[in-house]
Amino acid sequence: MIITVTLNPAVDHTLFVPKFSAGQVNRATTSRMDAGGKGINVSKALKELGGESIACGLIAGRHGRSIKEALNAAAIQYDFVEVPGETRVNIKIIAEDGIHTDINEPGFDISEADFERLMDRVCRNTRHDSIVVLSGSVPPNLAMSSYETLCKKIVEREGVRLIVDSDAKHLQASLSAKPAILKPNLRELSSYLGYEPQTPAEVVEGARKLIEGGAQTVAVSMGARGAVMVNASRAVLVTPPRVNAIGPVGAGDVMVAALAQSLEEGNDFLTTAKYATAAATASVTIEGTRMASRRKVLAVFQDTDVQEL
Repeated sequence: MIITVTLNPAVDHTLFVPKFSAGQVNRATTSRMDAGGKGINVSKALKELGGESIACGLIAGRHGRSIKEALNAAAIQYDFVEVPGETRVNIKIIAEDGIHTDINEPGFDISEADFERLMDRVCRNTRHDSIVVLSGSVPPNLAMSSYETLCKKIVEREGVRLIVDSDAKHLQASLSAKPAILKPNLRELSSYLGYEPQTPAEVVEGARKLIEGGAQTVAVSMGARGAVMVNASRAVLVTPPRVNAIGPVGAGDVMVAALAQSLEEGNDFLTTAKYATAAATASVTIEGTRMASRRKVLAVFQDTDVQEL
């Protein structure tokens, strides 16, 4: 079973504003509200890919209740810890030229007792063969040491594999738990390294620093340039076909979902790299925050190239 963990969930309010202009009165033509937060997005993507998951994490207030209603409607299992406060709302503005503007709220603070409840809840849902995806930002007052403790707690049971997708500081905090996969994008990897890799070979070199720190596999997403995936013995550059990118929001979450699904299915290193990149690529051809189906992903998979580095 795949367990997704969202420490800082959100309701995503997407506004389609054809001629968006900062500092002016803007009118949206359409809008939509979606359950969000990176881990929840991974669960939604897994559903579209034909997989199953249990969405765990923290929720609060009426927006938290709306997230549960949305997951009920999508037939996605969940087991959240409810805490005081209110779940944040993230505003996503999409203009007709395809430019996305995000305005993200910080989220609620949590108590030490609530964090302990969360760790117990996540561990209660894991089995010896579970894959746990820890994805996204954290509550503003959560200490880095607590994040590291959560990562270690998750992998305490033998056979549990951890996938982490977060910012550079939290990726680093997860290394002591020896995660099965880290999924930084190029910006996050650059923040970790202190410089921006310019070539695929430099991306491999940077990813190997995370391997040296304890990660078993590192998948670096690079947008339209594809992805680099590295483990202790191999490195590949995955180049997807050119597509009409109209919805880049959530592509990284779809990639994480595909990584988790491929890991659960026991696919080999090359297949996993190719499938995850194809999933991210297929997702950008869909407007807004909707997810690509497995059929669409497999169509892109056929035209995705993998090169050993």
